[in-house]
Amino acid sequence: MTTMAVVAITIMIGAVRSTGTGSLSAFGVDNISAICPLGYLETLLASREFIPHLLISFLVIAGLTTLLGRVFCGWICPVPLVRKVLINKVDEGQKTFTNSTTNDDSAQPILEDGEAAKASCSQENSSTEKNSSSGLVILGVTLGSSAIFGFPVFCLICPIGLVFATLFALLRLLHFNEPSFDLIIFPVMIIVELVLLKKWCSKLCPVGALLSIFSRFNRTLVPTVDRSRCLEEGHDTKCQRCRSACSFDVDLKNGKGTGGISDCTKCRECADNCPVQAIRFPWR
Repeated sequence: MTTMAVVAITIMIGAVRSTGTGSLSAFGVDNISAICPLGYLETLLASREFIPHLLISFLVIAGLTTLLGRVFCGWICPVPLVRKVLINKVDEGQKTFTNSTTNDDSAQPILEDGEAAKASCSQENSSTEKNSSSGLVILGVTLGSSAIFGFPVFCLICPIGLVFATLFALLRLLHFNEPSFDLIIFPVMIIVELVLLKKWCSKLCPVGALLSIFSRFNRTLVPTVDRSRCLEEGHDTKCQRCRSACSFDVDLKNGKGTGGISDCTKCRECADNCPVQAIRFPWR
C-alpha cells in the first residue's frame, strides 16, 4: 500500500509543480509519453488512428506484465488502497477465519474420498473459468463500446481515473480555491463501484482482465507454500487465512480458489497474514 501512496503523491507533486507527468491514465516526462494499455486500445478503436509511440508503450507494459505478473494491480494501482480504506478485506478474512475455527469440526483433518475430490475439483475448475471469463467479457464490451460510440466510454467510469480526478479536483480547491461538483460526483461513483461492486478488482475490472492475458505467461516472482510449516499440511487443521486474505481468492495450496496463480498481484497479503510464515516470495 505504501508504493501506491508514493505513486499518487508523486503524481500530485507533478501536478503542483506543473511538470506534465499526468496520471496513470496518461503519463510521461518531456518527450516520453505513455498511456494506460486499455486506454490505448480504446483510443485506437475509437479514432481508428495508429499512433506508433503509444504502441511502443503498450508493448513495454505488456512485456513487463509477462515478466513480472500483475504487479500493477498490487503495487501501483490506487484502487486497492481506496478499497482498503472503504472495505478492509484483510479484517473480513480474519473474521471469516475466526468464525470457521470456532466450529466443532474446525480442527478435524481435511479428508476427501476419490469421488468427492473429483467432484470438488470439477466444481472449482468451472468456477475459476466462469470468474476469469467475466472480466474478459467486460473487456470485450469496453472495447466494443469504444469502437461503436467513437470515444473511450469506460474512461468515464474507470475508478483509476476517478481517483486521480478527485485528487486533482481537491488540489484545485486547495491551491486555486476553485470548488467543483467533481468533489461530490467522483467520490460517489468510486463508492458505488468499489463498495457496491465488491468484486470489481478481481472479477469486473477490464484493465485487470487485459493485464491477466499477459500475466498468464508469467513464471517468475510466484509465491510458494512451505508445506512443512503450513497448518493444513502439517497439522491437519483448517486455516484458509491466506486464501481469505487474498482479494482474488487464489488458493496457493490446492489451486481450488476461484482465482488462478496468474491472477496473483504479488501484494503479499497472503504471506503477511499467514500465522506460521509458510508462504515465501522469491525476494526478501
